[in-house]
Amino acid sequence: MVAVSSARRSPVADARRPSLGSGAWSGAPPLGERIVVVAPHPDDEVLAAGGLMRWAAEHGREVLIVAVTDGEASHPASSRVSRSELRRRRAVERREALGRLGIPETDVVRLQMEDFACARFVPEIGRHLRALLRAEDTLISPTTTDRHPDHVAVAEATFIASSGNGVERWEAPTWALVHETAEAPDRRLALDAPAWAAKRHAVAAYRSQLESLGPDAADGPVVHPQELAAMLRPIEVFRGKSDRRKRMRQSQGTR
Repeated sequence: MVAVSSARRSPVADARRPSLGSGAWSGAPPLGERIVVVAPHPDDEVLAAGGLMRWAAEHGREVLIVAVTDGEASHPASSRVSRSELRRRRAVERREALGRLGIPETDVVRLQMEDFACARFVPEIGRHLRALLRAEDTLISPTTTDRHPDHVAVAEATFIASSGNGVERWEAPTWALVHETAEAPDRRLALDAPAWAAKRHAVAAYRSQLESLGPDAADGPVVHPQELAAMLRPIEVFRGKSDRRKRMRQSQGTR
């Protein structure tokens, strides 16, 4: 089942929106008129591409978040919080985070795949994504170097979804920054002071992942301070995996 939440504002409201501030690119910015950020779990979209989404809003691009799972398995052994409560709580945290980021109108499509089981559903996830994508999108994907099984599976699904349809696909590391397994980036977005402050504030909305939910070890934080420090930085990094510019040059007979 796919669920869509939409909170689009009118063109008048968008025209009156104050400047968000965003950042400066090293390497080419995305070509697509729509940025599609695929998040294995709630919080991955902000950690991987919070600054990019803010940049996109600042530059008149449409943003779509595809939430593959609802993150209900983050505390599987907890006796204090159920999977259904985690699903509800993490959706609330995501809404709060997007508001803090300055993009509360962003659409979210929930694929509602089983958390920590995405490897079983790679073809299905790929089909859902392919149906959502437009030829001129820029797709932001996790990377297989994140090592987390859901991130690996979703990265594989984005490859399936973007093959042969003109979509520009970028990988954005999160856990790979912790493990120091990330590939060398070919694009960087250095966040300006407002964007960096907004991203830190947005990430802090995910309290269920950053704070203990109770005194038991099973209720401890999922992301520890040193891990967060590796992932949450004033520069976002990306590696192009499907480069529309290269295809355009090749179609023109140049290199």
